[in-house]
Amino acid sequence: MGVATLVLVPPRHHRTVDRVTAILDAVAPVPQGLTLATLADRLDAPKSSIHELVNGLLATGYLIEHEHRISLGPAPFVLTLSGNRLAAQEVDRDLLPRIHEAVECSVLIGIQVGMSLVYIDQIGEEPALEFAARNHSRRSLYGTASGKVILADLPGREMDALLHSASSADRAEVDRFLAELPEIRATGLAYNLGSTIPNVYSVATALRSPDGTLVGAVCAVGREELRESLPDIGRRIQSLLGSRDATPRSAERR
Repeated sequence: MGVATLVLVPPRHHRTVDRVTAILDAVAPVPQGLTLATLADRLDAPKSSIHELVNGLLATGYLIEHEHRISLGPAPFVLTLSGNRLAAQEVDRDLLPRIHEAVECSVLIGIQVGMSLVYIDQIGEEPALEFAARNHSRRSLYGTASGKVILADLPGREMDALLHSASSADRAEVDRFLAELPEIRATGLAYNLGSTIPNVYSVATALRSPDGTLVGAVCAVGREELRESLPDIGRRIQSLLGSRDATPRSAERR
């Protein structure tokens, strides 16, 4: 039996692909973002023709929206991480070794990508989470300690939209997050007490840029022997980040 040969057709434009890449190219060099109207003007296209594409790119993390302005999201960065091409501009890559040395357990950095959490870096010896960080797989925002910290910082309408998108199978996790939300906002710490991976416990706190904008979350992970120490570990990380007294911005707006 002969071996099938893949014949590549010459590259050719596709209308939807062209429009999506044009949207990304337009917003990428504008850190402050573009309004939908300005974006439509730059693309010489009616707003109605790009609105649904923008919504899809927001849902998958390729774009983010803040105060009605659209800018590039973290998903393109995750793609470059998977291809080992570029490092994150927002994340200090020296953070992990310093925190790991101070807390003496596995530490991860996670960011929001669309409706999911993605770990982008890890140090320590927790195999399941090392795999997640190495492969940048998408995980639940409302079921993980890092995701809870990120959700708690979102404006109410954005948080509600994400929670409403949860499947019926995830309602218990959503309800648990909502019950924990006041304490997360009061302390800046969120926990996962073995609900994602049995006998694996974690505490997370916000990772912010110098102007206070949320970049992601730093999460410390350990086994049963660390469970009672998680609050102290979380406060130690906050101290190292200089964020011990930082209040989630969403809480300030409420």
